Amino acid sequence: MANHIQRDHEEHEHFNNLASRDPTVMLVTLQASNGDPVHVWAEMDTGSFENLISRELLTSLARDKEVNTREEEAIKTISGKEFTPKGDIDLSFSAGSKQKAFTSNFVVIEDNDIALLLGRDLLLQQLHAFTTDPEYQNDPPQEMKIWGQKPSATRVDKLYMAKPRK
Repeated sequence: MANHIQRDHEEHEHFNNLASRDPTVMLVTLQASNGDPVHVWAEMDTGSFENLISRELLTSLARDKEVNTREEEAIKTISGKEFTPKGDIDLSFSAGSKQKAFTSNFVVIEDNDIALLLGRDLLLQQLHAFTTDPEYQNDPPQEMKIWGQKPSATRVDKLYMAKPRK
């Protein structure tokens, strides 16, 4: 009987922890040109066809010389915000408590409101995540240096949504 109570308590704590997590962001690890890991908060957008990365982040990774030129129309969000593609790059990254490896194409943008955005195809086909799976939603250790700030759900809504969530 005590085992059932303990297990119920552990499950309750686990689900409380999941409920407090932001399901629209994920911590990922990219590689700088020198091989050093760089930890970045990635926004998750199942409405986006494209993965996006800011030129500023690529420059900080010293990977901006790897960008392929790409001439294309502007990418427009549901709220009307436009991003002009500056090229694209294939990037490998890892995510989750087991640091699973993934590779995908990212459109390079000049807008610094977004450091890294994971689009629908990557999220659903590779990560199998409609929102952040607990596997990929882990708080970083205190000593971990993270590039940029963790996006807030309110900021994400202002950028992408016609009407902010309440």
